[in-house]
Amino acid sequence: MARNARLAALLACALVSVPAVATTPTRLVLFDDLPSGPLALGEEEQRHLAFGESIFDFYSDRQFSTLSTLVVNQARGLFNQETAYAELLMGELYISYGLPREAEAIFDRLLRQDMLAQTRAETFLHKAQLHYRHGEYAAARRLLESRPLQALSPELAGKRQLMLANILINEGDFSAAASQLESVDPGSVAGAYARYNMAVAQLRGGDLTRGLRALWQVVRLPPQDGQINALRDRAALTAGLTELRRGQLDEARHALLQVRADGPFSNEALMVLGLVNFERGDARAALPLWLELARRHPAHESVQEALLLAPRAYEELGADSQALAGYRVAAERYRDALHQVEQAIRNVDQPRWLNTLADNGGQRREVDPMARLTRFEQASGEEMPYLYALFASHRFAEQHHQYQQIVRLRELLERRQRELPALIDTALQRQRQQERVLGNAEQRLKALQARQEQLSEQAEMLAMAMPERLDMSAPQHVADLPQSFMWQRIEALMSQPMDRRQRERLERVRGLLLWEIANDAAPRRRAQSERVSGLRDETRVQGLRTAAVAQLVADNREASRSDLPARLRAESARIDALIADADATLAELTQQLKNEALRVLADRRTRLGEQLGEAHLAIARIQDAAYSRRGAGETRP
Repeated sequence: MARNARLAALLACALVSVPAVATTPTRLVLFDDLPSGPLALGEEEQRHLAFGESIFDFYSDRQFSTLSTLVVNQARGLFNQETAYAELLMGELYISYGLPREAEAIFDRLLRQDMLAQTRAETFLHKAQLHYRHGEYAAARRLLESRPLQALSPELAGKRQLMLANILINEGDFSAAASQLESVDPGSVAGAYARYNMAVAQLRGGDLTRGLRALWQVVRLPPQDGQINALRDRAALTAGLTELRRGQLDEARHALLQVRADGPFSNEALMVLGLVNFERGDARAALPLWLELARRHPAHESVQEALLLAPRAYEELGADSQALAGYRVAAERYRDALHQVEQAIRNVDQPRWLNTLADNGGQRREVDPMARLTRFEQASGEEMPYLYALFASHRFAEQHHQYQQIVRLRELLERRQRELPALIDTALQRQRQQERVLGNAEQRLKALQARQEQLSEQAEMLAMAMPERLDMSAPQHVADLPQSFMWQRIEALMSQPMDRRQRERLERVRGLLLWEIANDAAPRRRAQSERVSGLRDETRVQGLRTAAVAQLVADNREASRSDLPARLRAESARIDALIADADATLAELTQQLKNEALRVLADRRTRLGEQLGEAHLAIARIQDAAYSRRGAGETRP
């Protein structure tokens, strides 16, 4: 009955646990092979991750950070000659930072390798851009016309055609330039510039009809960002000037009215539109345009022209008194402008002029410390309004960008130089601290290693002393502690003299004890084996820990003997030499930029002096004419 009840209970337990038994193996089969800990990235995954970080910085306008990351990963061996994508990006950054030899070395190395056709085409394009930026148009044209560039993407193909067309225009081959630009996608930004450049090529080649048609295609582009809107204004101004030279005054006026009043070409548009009205014989319509222009800053050449044109319109209308007042105002404005130019020349000749300009009026670049300056309206100094044409020059802009980059690099070098003394002191203090601690640590480590070896030997001896099979010839060896004590007491009593009945009773007790020991011997032996095995594993783990501590002590000993302080001092000397080189380069660039700025200001001064003379001559002419009429008894309304 009891046996049946026990079987019934076991069957009930089995039936209750059926769902768990049915579902658990399925989960283990599906997911047991998945790793539960963090996965180590392979070399290719690390490359993609590092390059993704560089691309993010590049498109976030942090080009200096991009170049630094690429150089660091190259030093780590993550990027090498096989990673063409990283090499190509590094070459492009070297171009932007004015390092042509380093960039060309990268491109030449890439072109000698087997790579995808599109990557090879991009490499050729970057090399052509390198020659183009340095004025080597023949070498750039040879690369741009090479066969591998046919594999470029549409966007880069438009860039190639723009560059090649500019070279052809510079060489006077206007028809070839126009044919290059006709195939650029007109719906893209590059297409808009291509359409404008094609119009310029056609106009300079004498094809006025097609050139004007291309200009109006640019003018009729829908309003977009500031870049396209400025291009639309420039195209409208060019169309107006072209029509004015052809004598088509109505068409010129229609084109000039398309220029925005607040755009970058509004001054030129106002002056030319006034000329169109004046040529049409409508001086009254030209006058308000020139008066509006004359109220603006006289640094602009169009404003300087308007200061003389507005009084000329008054003369045409017969208002001599207003014309005389206008010429006097023009003379006064010219004198003020000459004073500002003289002050600007003195400011440019100051030692800190370029530093103030590079600082951009206190405007710091928080995105990229090496980024090109694009805004100068906050820069202080009377010279800035007179130097806008100078900064539009590609040569001066490149030189100023190089000056700015060297200034930023010098700041970074000075920052590293200020950090080095703290690093040297830290290294020396660490070495001294290690010397104090390592002696005692090494002695304690030797004692621990000796103790560890002793424990390991004892554990091995214990494991070897344990027989593989149970032997009941010595029951006390397989008994637990109470049983062993009991066995020893029984053996002691058995050795004493006693009667037969007592001995039989004692033998029965010993038999029961022997049965109990034999009954518990197998599980006890298993427990003993497990404890011995655990002891051996524990001693092995302790040995590994001791070895790790020994390696740590050895590393610290090696670090205490390191030449890091000496290398840091050598690095400090190298940074001093780099700062000296930067100072010499900055001095040379400063002189070049100052000479160029002084040349522009001297030309402006000469031009203003000539215009001031014209204003005085006009004043004298009007006054002489008034005296002559007064002497002849004439009157003017």
